[in-house]
Amino acid sequence: MGETITIALPQVAVADSTIESPAGRIIIPGQHLPEKRMDIDVAVVQQLLSTARAAAANAHAPYSNFHVGAALIMADDPEQRIITGANVENSSYGATICGERSALTTASSLGFRALRYLALSTADSLTSPLCDRSPCGICRQSIREFISRSSNAREALILVDTAEPGTLCEAFDIDRLLPYGFNFAPPV
Repeated sequence: MGETITIALPQVAVADSTIESPAGRIIIPGQHLPEKRMDIDVAVVQQLLSTARAAAANAHAPYSNFHVGAALIMADDPEQRIITGANVENSSYGATICGERSALTTASSLGFRALRYLALSTADSLTSPLCDRSPCGICRQSIREFISRSSNAREALILVDTAEPGTLCEAFDIDRLLPYGFNFAPPV
């Protein structure tokens, strides 16, 4: 265990806007997220990012040469073990799996359902803009599936690796990573 610090994910307050058209109103949704504070163990974050970088070396990426590694800890794992994944490409592109989903699949296969931390490293683009290092759309939706909906659950944190000097990572919760993500609630 290392030093525990409190981070604050900033409040986001962007108002909806409306445009009138001859066929009716068009609403452009804003985004309204409260500030979120959470305690994190810096040593755990460092270990996850290092493990994600190492996992990227195990990627099978013969087509894109884009190596992705992921490391996660599930909140409902009493051992708090680090589970890894790497992207595995296939010549039938639809059979490809991203590093994040590879790690989540392993965690789910072990019976865990509540994400606490997910670190991801795109070894080939660590100096690139965030849009070239962050999870793809299907991974964002897959991550959302493992975010606990319990009101007393600890917030999950997604950590994106970077090679920017003096920077550990970029951190998100699922609402900032995937605004308006699909959340199926079956009829009662």
